[in-house]
Amino acid sequence: MSAGDKWLDRSAGPVVRPYALTGGRTAPAGGEVLDLIAVVVATRQVTGGRDGLSPEHRRILRLCQRPVTVADVASDTALPVGVVRVLLSDLTQEGWITVLPQRPADEQPSADLLKEVLHGLRAL
Repeated sequence: MSAGDKWLDRSAGPVVRPYALTGGRTAPAGGEVLDLIAVVVATRQVTGGRDGLSPEHRRILRLCQRPVTVADVASDTALPVGVVRVLLSDLTQEGWITVLPQRPADEQPSADLLKEVLHGLRAL
């Protein structure tokens, strides 16, 4: 064991703490906090390393090539939700992703849709 090895502790967790990934920011830059079930999707393809994005931003963009919720992005990246919200905010402001509109909570599904779901469940 060398002198440098005694300071290495593999169980200590990541070398870079989550707040360092956001530059110390704890809230999205635009002020709008994304809901956990908000659906985001990339508007552009991830390119090489010349786009000025961090590795975390690129990883999130790869996940967002298909519509995905904020909670799923946090789960798939193993990053805290607060960090993911800040990084998604950065990507939204730069035009890399867009947040898909949600249906209003008071809007009810049609009776026909509910019947189709019921028939589908019975068919199982």
